[in-house]
Amino acid sequence: MTAELRPRSDWEAVDLGLALARRDFWRLWGCWWLGMLPMLLLSVGLLHDYPALVVLACWWWMPVASRMVLFVISRHLFGELPDGKSVLGEWPRAMYRRFGFRMLWARFSPWRPLTMAVEDLEGLRGKAYAARVRLLLRRGDATVVSLALWRVGLTFWMALALIGTATLFLPQGQAEQWRVLFQTLSDESWLNLPPSFGWVLAASVLISMSLVDVFSTGAGFGMYVNHRTWIEGWDVELAFRRMGNRLAGTVTALVAAFLCLSGNLQPVGAATAKETITEVKSHEDFTIHYVEVKNRTSGASNWNWMPGEWLLVLGKVVIWSAFGALIAFIVWLVWRNRHLFKTGGFHKRVPRVPPQAKVVMGMDVAPESLPADIPTAAMELWRVGRRQEAMSLLYRGTISKLITSRGVEIAESDTESDCLRRVTAEAAPLAGYFGGLTDAWVLLAYGRSAPPDQTMEQLCSSWPFTERRQA
Repeated sequence: MTAELRPRSDWEAVDLGLALARRDFWRLWGCWWLGMLPMLLLSVGLLHDYPALVVLACWWWMPVASRMVLFVISRHLFGELPDGKSVLGEWPRAMYRRFGFRMLWARFSPWRPLTMAVEDLEGLRGKAYAARVRLLLRRGDATVVSLALWRVGLTFWMALALIGTATLFLPQGQAEQWRVLFQTLSDESWLNLPPSFGWVLAASVLISMSLVDVFSTGAGFGMYVNHRTWIEGWDVELAFRRMGNRLAGTVTALVAAFLCLSGNLQPVGAATAKETITEVKSHEDFTIHYVEVKNRTSGASNWNWMPGEWLLVLGKVVIWSAFGALIAFIVWLVWRNRHLFKTGGFHKRVPRVPPQAKVVMGMDVAPESLPADIPTAAMELWRVGRRQEAMSLLYRGTISKLITSRGVEIAESDTESDCLRRVTAEAAPLAGYFGGLTDAWVLLAYGRSAPPDQTMEQLCSSWPFTERRQA
C-alpha cells in the first residue's frame, strides 16, 4: 500500500484522493487525454466548423477518460504502477466496457466518481452492482453530490481564467474586438462566432474539463477506498497483521503475566453492579431532550434571476444533449443486435460463455502481460532485491494459469480468500500450493514482512504448471 488506510471523514477522504491525483498528475493527465483522443479526433474531423459541438461531444465521452485515470491511480495505491503497455491494453476496454449503461443511462449521474470504481475495479454487474452501490452511498452521498457541483463550477471558472489569460497574449489593437465578442455571447448568434475565437473558447473548456476531471476522479476514488475501509475494516485487518508480526514472540509472556495478576481479583456482587448502573443512568448526561422545530413556509420561488438569453442557451444545450444521447442509443442498439444483420433474421443466439477475468484485485492477470517463464522471472527479481514485484508476478502468474489452464472461475472482484476457496473447490490438487503462495503474498503485500529466501525458492521450484520453459 502506498497510502495509509484508516477511517476518515468524507472530506478527509476527498483530500486523500486529491493527494493521490497530485502525486501522479502528469501521468494521469496524459492517460486522460489518451482516453479522450478517439472522440477528439472524430469530432474535430466531422465538426471542425462547430467548436461548441466538439466540446459537447468530448464532454459526453468524458467517462472513458475518467476510466483511464481510475485504472492508473487505483493500481498505484496497491504498489503497482502500470507501464505504457498496460495502459494501452486498458484503452480499448475503457471504451467498450458497459458502453450503453455508462454513456447513456448513467451518464448524468452525480455519483459517477464513486460508482465507476465499483463497476471497473470490482467488476460487478446487475443486482450485485446495484446492491454494492446502495451500500456505499449510505454514507457520504451528499459529499459526492457536492463534489459534482464543485466540478461544474470549477470547470466554468477555470475556463474563464484560461480565456482571460489568452487575451493577455493578443496583438495590440485586437483586445477591443475580443471584448465586443464577449459581450455578444448572450445573443442568439453565439454559435456563429469567428473560428479563431470559437476554438480558443473550446480549447479553454477542454483543458479545464481535463484538469478538473483528473482531480475529481481521484477524489471519488478516495471516497470509495474510505467507504470500503469503514464497511470492511481494511485498516483493522492490516493493523492486526502488522501487530501479529511484531508481537508474535511476546504474546505468551503477556498472557501468563495477565493470568498471574488477575488471580487476586475479588468478584463484585450483582446488587452492587445494579446500583452502580442505576446511578450512572440517572445522571443528567443520559437525559433525552427533545427540540421542536417548525419549518417556515417560503413564498413562491423567483425564477427571474436567470436572463432569458441564458435560458435559451441552456435549452439548446439540453436539446442537443438529448439528441446526442438518442443517436448514441440507436448506434448501441444496432451494434448489440448486429447478429441479426449477419444472419438475415431473428435466430436463436448461441449462449455466450462468460469472459475470463483479465484483472483480479486490481492486478493484471492477462496471459499477454506475463513472461513466458514466470517462476524464473520471479526468482530473478527476488535475487536483485525487488521482492514485492517478484511475489506479485508469481501470484499473478499462478492466478492466470488457474483461469486459463485449469478453468477456475475467478471473478475480478474476488479477494485472496475468495480465490483460495475457488481453487479448493474447483482444483483441489493445487489447493496446498496456492494456499502457501497466498500466505506468502499476504504477508509481504499487507504485512510488509518478506518470507525467507528458502520459501521463495520452494514456491518457484514447485510451481505446479508444466508450461515452464527449461532453463
